[in-house]
Amino acid sequence: MAIDAQQAFAARVTEQRRTPHTTVPHVIAGRTYFDGQAIQREDPSNPNLIVSACHDAPADLVEQAVAASREAQREWSRVPLTERIERVRRAIPFIEEHLDEWAVRVALEIGKPYAGALAESAEVLEIVRHYTDYASAPGAFDDERTEDPAGLANDSVLRPYGVFGVITPFNYPIVQAAGPTIAALIAGNGVVVKTAHDGPWSGHAVYELCEAMGLPAGLVNVIHGADEPGRALVASKIDGVAFTGSVAVGKSIVRDFATGPYPRPVIAEMGGKNPVIVTDTADLEQAADGIVFSAFDLGGQKCSALSRVLVTPGAHDRLVELVEERVKALKSGDPTDAGVFAGPVVSADAVARYASLISAAKTAGFQIETGRAQEGGYFVPAAVISGVPAEHQLATSEHFLPFLTISEVPTFEAALRAANDTDMGLTAGIYTGDVEEAREFLERVEAGCVDVNVPGHATTGWWPGPQTFGGWKASGTTGKQTLGKWYFQLFGRQQARKLPAELEHLLRF
Repeated sequence: MAIDAQQAFAARVTEQRRTPHTTVPHVIAGRTYFDGQAIQREDPSNPNLIVSACHDAPADLVEQAVAASREAQREWSRVPLTERIERVRRAIPFIEEHLDEWAVRVALEIGKPYAGALAESAEVLEIVRHYTDYASAPGAFDDERTEDPAGLANDSVLRPYGVFGVITPFNYPIVQAAGPTIAALIAGNGVVVKTAHDGPWSGHAVYELCEAMGLPAGLVNVIHGADEPGRALVASKIDGVAFTGSVAVGKSIVRDFATGPYPRPVIAEMGGKNPVIVTDTADLEQAADGIVFSAFDLGGQKCSALSRVLVTPGAHDRLVELVEERVKALKSGDPTDAGVFAGPVVSADAVARYASLISAAKTAGFQIETGRAQEGGYFVPAAVISGVPAEHQLATSEHFLPFLTISEVPTFEAALRAANDTDMGLTAGIYTGDVEEAREFLERVEAGCVDVNVPGHATTGWWPGPQTFGGWKASGTTGKQTLGKWYFQLFGRQQARKLPAELEHLLRF
């Protein structure tokens, strides 16, 4: 990272802190609304400072947003696929112009340091480019069929569902709203975005980039607030939902969408209890580097974050030493400080949960090593807890905090069983010098994203770039991954069409 780029970023964040905060409106069919109770977002690095605000959208406003999107979607569904793709591509210059501005937003609302804040915006660019390229490929929205023996014209195409709700998390407030919104638009749907109340100004960027596409008024609407607007959106007459968040909430949405006159699609990316296996033959220096980054980047507040290490006896003691050495050097603090590795956790509640975990580890007599943390914000030090049995609750529950456990296991086979012994299956990794162990890991590990001996990344490091991202088991509902060529197809339903040959000209997307 260039020093001048970091300094410029720090200056922009500092200047914005001196500027009156932005209160983002709900936007429905191009009109702005400030209905509902006001919610202020404090700077997690400076909790006495308000950096943004929104309002808790009432249920009737949510219904209005869905109705407006449905009306506009009727027009949008008749727009040819090629034109829909070109409309979405119009956002690329807009995104490029706002990369630095969006980085400031996520630094203030979420506390991301420069590299992570800028990567958030860059990922949106990757999504637009990848999805529009994939959708432009032959066969992306039609299934080539053989000639009908009866002489009839026939085809099989993907048609839009109607209106999708998009419900987003705090940790990636822009990209996790942008990805499903862009995919849904390409497939011909309308969208109602419900932003994360911890990052409403960041989430509002998705509405702004959609404005740059020149879409029909009301096709994309945005509502803000805490939990109730999300519940109202799920309870509304939307035709599908894209959700990113916890397993518990995701499963409740799946249950809700399975009831009623017919089941509706739920495209969910949920949590992960992500392991890495380290065996006796591993390069332990490389393993320690990958473990520390994947566990503590973004303060462990990533669904892909590494949270448990399973290590065989011959590597255990040295690996613990190497990880602890690295953790002691980590600093959590204000994102304007070039020397920090991670920013704050999201809230005072997260700080309290972290303290409870540390207390539980002390009570259990486990070995604890931590990094450093500034004072004054929601800063907590990275913590590595060793000597934890692989089956212990601290090693098997998802915490979403900078809290890593290391467990010694007797064999590679035992490590693999422990890695798979969870309802979740998002990311997993291994460091080994044994090719057969690597092969066995790839064949048997139950996770959607897997790393083998990846420098710097034990379980993370997927975006921005060509790698897809998604989970198995309770970590995802579809088996198809974001940033992949099949993801945007989830927002369409297949229709087989047959008609007399003289009417073949009526067949179109």
